[in-house]
Amino acid sequence: VEGEPVRVAGSKRGSGGRPVIKLERDVPRGAELTVRRENLPPTEEGEFYAFELVGLEVEEEGGQPLGRVSEVAPGVANDVLELDSGLALPLVEACVREIDLDGGRIVVAAGFSGA
Repeated sequence: VEGEPVRVAGSKRGSGGRPVIKLERDVPRGAELTVRRENLPPTEEGEFYAFELVGLEVEEEGGQPLGRVSEVAPGVANDVLELDSGLALPLVEACVREIDLDGGRIVVAAGFSGA
């Protein structure tokens, strides 16, 4: 919590299936919580942590560049890729065709950019 270690005392799923954690000590509401990358469980094939997508170049099928992921925002129905170009793309299979972490890019279907 804000750079100081603290243990998780308990966890459960809250309304909407979101994780809820209880820490061993009180922390200020809105405090930044971080986890060391090496402590994260590995992802399955086709799964990614949101932070891994930030900074990736996004292009339409066919190579039209759309921008770079600046944030992965939680949405009501699905997460949203927010690009530095101002575009917001749904993080759903119909839109996202390929995520290539090693190549630093995301390929999306044509028609989602509004261009």
